[in-house]
Amino acid sequence: MFPVAWAIVSSEDDECWSFFIHHLKIVLQQGDRGIKWCLISDRHKPIEKACKDLWPEVDRRYCCKHLSVNFKQTFPGPKMWQLFWLAAYATSPFVFQKVMNQIDKAKPSARVWLANLGEQSRWTKHKFDTLIKCDVNNANFVESFNATLGTNRVRPLLEGINPF
Repeated sequence: MFPVAWAIVSSEDDECWSFFIHHLKIVLQQGDRGIKWCLISDRHKPIEKACKDLWPEVDRRYCCKHLSVNFKQTFPGPKMWQLFWLAAYATSPFVFQKVMNQIDKAKPSARVWLANLGEQSRWTKHKFDTLIKCDVNNANFVESFNATLGTNRVRPLLEGINPF
């Protein structure tokens, strides 16, 4: 997994995400890989809308690091945290079902919470499309990149300056 594009926009709204997804699709589909791409992000509604409207065939995954934070806030404790990650990293339906049964036994509402995420192919490895040669279910690399920007992320842009 690697970031292939980034944009500086005024906000993370529908219009900006549509702009980004539109241009990302055009650039990526010009290569030899065609439409077999996977986008990993949080469940931010404008991202979902832009993908659904502009690139419905792209494989979508949710960043489990983001999901785990929300899960942990709703279902605190080390056992629930561990069960979440076992479910996310399960590579077979058997293991996944075993973990989901443990979640159901420990906290039935947690299983409902996970079911409300939608398609399992967006967050648990055993449902990933095998034609996409990537088994990653988090965006840690991108988060690390963002962290390196530090306070520079909030600085204003200089317009009209050509760095070359």
